[in-house]
Amino acid sequence: MNRMTRGALEAEVANAVVKFHREQQGRGPHDVRAHITGCLVVVRSTGIFTPTEIHLSGSEEGRRLIRSSRQELRAIAQREIENTISTILDCVVKFSYYDINVAEAEQLEVYVLDIDLEQKIKTG
Repeated sequence: MNRMTRGALEAEVANAVVKFHREQQGRGPHDVRAHITGCLVVVRSTGIFTPTEIHLSGSEEGRRLIRSSRQELRAIAQREIENTISTILDCVVKFSYYDINVAEAEQLEVYVLDIDLEQKIKTG
């Protein structure tokens, strides 16, 4: 990591997540915010649905289908996004979590790092 600020790293992670979702879903979220705290990176994405998912979200079965398909796609591509985040932050992503709130059309990703990145940024 070549002495980037916390804000710059968070922005780079958010941009990578948008790019990843564009490649996976055909479009990116409306808004993505990344937050570094200790050994965690929390990424909240809002406005995530494709036009088809918007239509599906009108029924209970459609909401189950959205949740299931998004979780399956994330599981398939988990290593890819973890490697991308590792490269940006110049550390190892030990593992990650993902969840989706279909009613709110948003998702949350948490990346657990092998270092306290917040401390590393402070000490430079």
